Amino acid sequence: YAGDSSEVSAAVAADMKEMDAMMDEKLEAALAEEKVLRYKFEIDVESNTCKIMLVAVDNKDPLYRLKENENLVAFHTERYNDAPMIVKGSAAGADLAASGIFADLLRLSRAFKSMDA
Repeated sequence: YAGDSSEVSAAVAADMKEMDAMMDEKLEAALAEEKVLRYKFEIDVESNTCKIMLVAVDNKDPLYRLKENENLVAFHTERYNDAPMIVKGSAAGADLAASGIFADLLRLSRAFKSMDA
């Protein structure tokens, strides 16, 4: 983004509206197929890479049954090749997530202020 803080703020807001529309489309498409959207994070040790993606999963996928305050980790290893070892439990929760988002917003506001200086 380029410009002063008000121009950057306007550009970010416009991008967020565009992203909202894309997310609504993804959600509608998933629901039409009786699927749900879940964030999936993969770590590939052999290639030393990781990625995060938003995926539509059906009711056969372990991610389908996750509640909003849960995390799930599936370990695919030599020993757990055919059926991964799955660990499921409580997530950080709304309070901790909100405090992390608030901290990110504070950092962004400081960055925007430094752009005006």
